[in-house]
Amino acid sequence: MRLKYLLIPVALGLVAGGVYFWSPDGGLRGGQVTTTEAAPSPPANRNGDRTASAHEHTGRGRRGAVSTDVVQVVTAQARVSDVPIFLSGIGTVIAYNTIDIKSQVDGVILKMNFQEGDDVKAGDPLVIIDPEPFEARLEQWQAAKVRAQAELENAKTNLWRYQQLATHDFATQKQVDATSSLVEQYTADVAEDDAKIKFAQTELGFTVIRSPINGRTGIRHVDPGNLIRAADNKNIVTVVQLQPIYVIITVPATELAEAGVSQGLSDMPVFAYAENGRTQLDRGKVQTVDNVVDPATGTIKLKASFPNERYKLWPGNFTDCRVMVGKRHNGVTVPTAAVRHGPKGDFVWLIRPDNTAEAKSVAVKQTLGDTALLDRGLQGDEKVVVEGQYYLQSGSRVEIVSKEPGEEPELSSNE
Repeated sequence: MRLKYLLIPVALGLVAGGVYFWSPDGGLRGGQVTTTEAAPSPPANRNGDRTASAHEHTGRGRRGAVSTDVVQVVTAQARVSDVPIFLSGIGTVIAYNTIDIKSQVDGVILKMNFQEGDDVKAGDPLVIIDPEPFEARLEQWQAAKVRAQAELENAKTNLWRYQQLATHDFATQKQVDATSSLVEQYTADVAEDDAKIKFAQTELGFTVIRSPINGRTGIRHVDPGNLIRAADNKNIVTVVQLQPIYVIITVPATELAEAGVSQGLSDMPVFAYAENGRTQLDRGKVQTVDNVVDPATGTIKLKASFPNERYKLWPGNFTDCRVMVGKRHNGVTVPTAAVRHGPKGDFVWLIRPDNTAEAKSVAVKQTLGDTALLDRGLQGDEKVVVEGQYYLQSGSRVEIVSKEPGEEPELSSNE
């Protein structure tokens, strides 16, 4: 029993010693035998690699450093010339005249003497309404007039007779006065019949509806054979005058005032363009400057007239209008593609005599198509970059390459 208690501490000691000498990495700690692995080599200097890699790229370089690589660009020459000043606005095309063809009498439509979309002239008969009821009414009043005229002639004869008899005391004054009243009555009847005949002739004339203007017909709303009533106010067809034609142009009132345009000033040239801003539709003149500014939008309306000889303008269409309000002498212009937009405003890239790039701030007065008119920034003898600006920074060396018409230049960034 005592031997059993002595063996327990010995066993515990052996276990503790084994744990101490055995290492978790497969070797013995504290003993003579150990197993180790070579430590990994320290990582290479990544900042150095990035710097070297950046120097292998061309055209961009590191921030704060001027690139020594050549950037290929396409350039254009700034020009000095007399440039018209335009005021741009959205125009709404309206017809010079718009006529709704309606009937002024009741009747059945017998015939329409036009096809939808036909060009018609003033006085052309467009719609024929059954004239027979109106012809019968006219004949009725003409017959009534003949009867009234016969009675009038008889009354005049009787009056003359009574006047002669009265001079010899064979007729009384009362008979003379009564006969004289009949003459006046029948005279009034004839005048009334004349008025009724004129009214009947007018109604008969309304059975033929004529075009009041030179214009073009639209889509008809009533077909032949239908009964039409004047009280219904039904529109049969609309005729619009397209030559000339009006355009209502909306422009900012402040810009109009800055250009020196006042109320009533007219005859300013105006150009109408398609939605792409390049295709010119027509050229006209401003006829009227409105006398009221819209307080909600701060705009004012101009009314311009266009000859519209080629029918490029149609009522209801919108068009891009440019009103020429003046001309700048010796104005500096550059291609629109040369103007860049930065956080500090517009600028262009210039090419110095030593073939290096320089950013130059500019102020753009107006942009028309591919040309930008500058208020300040250039003198007019500089070369500006129109393609390849993306790879430039101040001081970059450049190589000017040409661009063939219709081809894209091979601009290289060497990246």
